[in-house]
Amino acid sequence: MADTDTTALVPGQSISRDNGERLGRSAAGHLVQLRRRVAEPGFVVTSGSTRGDAVLTAEWAHANAAFDRMMRED
Repeated sequence: MADTDTTALVPGQSISRDNGERLGRSAAGHLVQLRRRVAEPGFVVTSGSTRGDAVLTAEWAHANAAFDRMMRED
């Protein structure tokens, strides 16, 4: 995701990459990322909020739900 410029994203906005990964700015302005894991199958969802939440899951639906939740809450 390093090749994607996130500075233009406004709070509440997200974009999807061609490989299905997503990134956005939460309602509070924190960077939220949904990435495919490299070392193991599955996905990781992280937020740049001070809470430092991270969700590791093998389920695509669970990863998307976590991303959507972090976009609203963080």
